[in-house]
Formats: sequence, structure tokens, C-alpha cells
Amino acid sequence: MKGFERPIEISPTQLVLLVFGTIVGVGFITLPRGVVEKAREDAWITIILAGFVSLVSLWLILRTARIFPKDTLVEYNVKIFGRFCGFLFNLLFAEYFLLFTVTGIRTMAEVVRAEMLPFTPLEAIIIAMLITIFYAAWDGLMPIVRINESGQPITFLLIILFFMIAYLEADWYEIRAPFAEGFLRVVQPIPDTTYSYLGFEILLLYYPFVLKKEKCFWNASTGIALSGAFYSFIVLGALLTLGPDVTMTQTYPVVTMAKMIEIVRQFVERAELLLIILWLPLAYTTHLVVFFSSAFTMNRMFPRISQRWWMGLSIPVIYVLTLIPDNLMEMERWTNYVGVIGMFILFVYPLLLLAGVFVRRKLGLLPASGIQEGEES
Repeated sequence: MKGFERPIEISPTQLVLLVFGTIVGVGFITLPRGVVEKAREDAWITIILAGFVSLVSLWLILRTARIFPKDTLVEYNVKIFGRFCGFLFNLLFAEYFLLFTVTGIRTMAEVVRAEMLPFTPLEAIIIAMLITIFYAAWDGLMPIVRINESGQPITFLLIILFFMIAYLEADWYEIRAPFAEGFLRVVQPIPDTTYSYLGFEILLLYYPFVLKKEKCFWNASTGIALSGAFYSFIVLGALLTLGPDVTMTQTYPVVTMAKMIEIVRQFVERAELLLIILWLPLAYTTHLVVFFSSAFTMNRMFPRISQRWWMGLSIPVIYVLTLIPDNLMEMERWTNYVGVIGMFILFVYPLLLLAGVFVRRKLGLLPASGIQEGEES
């Protein structure tokens, strides 16, 4: 591939951690509120079912990516849809990743200001976060992958241990028998809950750089499964410690859950600060990947401008956009907008790609098969 100073090679372990780190970020702090509001005590089952739906999307995405194993979506969008429509799809992807960064940075800044730095201007917090992700993304994708690989496992384990303490104070009577309120109560929130799994669509960009492509589906599935297990663990913990009625009323139910851990509070005055310190690295991994992905997409569209220039140009844009929403409710509308685009990318877009490939092959404009030997079937 042209335009890279260093070769990009993503190993199977790195792929698992990259997918997990991109999915699990800011969202799990607020996740229990939305899913418990709709599924009540069966919210943890909804999380698991949404994970299976995400695996279907992953399969569709990889079915398309395997047809063009050496191209990113920027290249095969043009091959399938033509220059004009392909350009519009590429622009949609760049916008999606940019807005993904905007909503994540603003949400993370709000949490930090509310729980850690109440007297610090929001603008200062956002600037510090943008400088951090700009610095970490400066040398390209591989340093980001290595950040996931080196720091993520220990952070993940520490968060699990932290909330296992909360389970010691759990009220198991808050859990009812599964599907006690009917099957539809569990199934209806699945589309909204699937928003929480957004992130693995980055494989449309980075599939050409994955080593052992024949195992790509299983490795990416492992990342999604880990995310689903973690989400279920957190949602179940919120139900057991706060109860469904309290969980629905909290802006950040996971932070409230941390405040309820009496054992930790005997050693640390504010247990929620310890949680936020552990949470920030997970949140940053998501921002790093989507921020870089926006610049990566623009660089593939306009290769004469380097990725670093695109990152530099996007920083002031992100800063301005993060300050436009007046409050969290308006920010939540932005987040829902990003989620709608994400759902289109996860389910509708791969079907459009496969339909486009079918038509192009019928017209003789594409080879009958672009799948290399040795890749998964």
C-alpha cells in the first residue's frame, strides 16, 4: 500500500484487542441507563442478543472485504459504485469517524468535569484530550495498535476486579427469571443496544493489513464477544447494586454504582475517582482509532495531503463541534445521529456493497471471484 512510512501488520492478538478497544470506550458509563429503561431486569440478555446481531454484521462486512483483500473501502467504493457515488460514500465514512470522535470527546469531558474537575473550563479539558490523541496518533496506526496491546489487558482486568467488589454487596433479589415480562420486552431494545457495539466497522479500512486473514472473522468475533461479556457484567452489576428504578434515573449509572462500593471507600475517599482513572485509558483507545480513521480515510481520498496534515486540520474542527451542543441532552441527540449512521454502515452498507459486486460481475466489470486461496469461506 502506498503512503505509509512503516508497514502495517496487525497480528491476531492485536486484532482482538483493537476490536475490543474500539468498541468499549465512553459508552459503557451510560449504557445501563438506556438498556435497563427498555428491558428492565432482562437488560443483560438484551446485551448478549445484540452481540449476536453484531456478529451477523461482522460476517457481512468481511464477506465484502475478502473480495478486495488488498484494498480498503476507499478504493473498492470507487470500483463498485463509480467515482461520484464512491466519493460520496467515502465522505460519509470520514464524516462518521469525525463525528464519532466529537461525541466521544465531549461525553468524556463532561464526565471528567462532573466527577473530577468541577471548576475547570470544559474547553480546557477538551483541548487537553485533543492534544493527547493527536500526539498518540502522530506516527500512524501501529503505535495505536500497540497502545491497545500493551495497556488494555491490565486496565480491563483492573476494572473487572473493581466491580467484582460491587458484586459482594449485590442484591440478587433484583434479578427475575429470564423473559418474565415476555420475549418482546427483551428483543425490542436490540436495535438501540447494538449502538454500543459500534467500532468493528474499522475492519472495512484495515482488513488489508490483517495477518492471517483466514482467521479474521474468529479473531474479530472474539473482540466482540469480550465486549458483550463486559457489557453484560456491567449492566448486571448495575441491576444488582442500584436496582432498575435507580439505574434509569442516573446520568452515569456506572459512576453511581462505584459510589456504592463501601469497601473501596474505606481506603479511598471517592471510589468513583478510581473508576474514572481506570476508565480513561479505555475511552482513549476508542477516540484514538476513530480519530485516526477519519484522517486515514481522507488521506486515501486525497493522497497528496498527508495523514498528519489531515489530523492537524481536523483538530480545530473537532474542537468547535464539541462545543456546539449546549447540554447533555443535545449531545445525546448528536450521539443518536452518529448511531444511525453507524447502523447504516453495519447492516445496509455491506448489503449495498455485495449487491454492487453482484451487478458488476454480471456486467463483466469485475472478476468472477476476488477471494484469495486460504481465506475463510
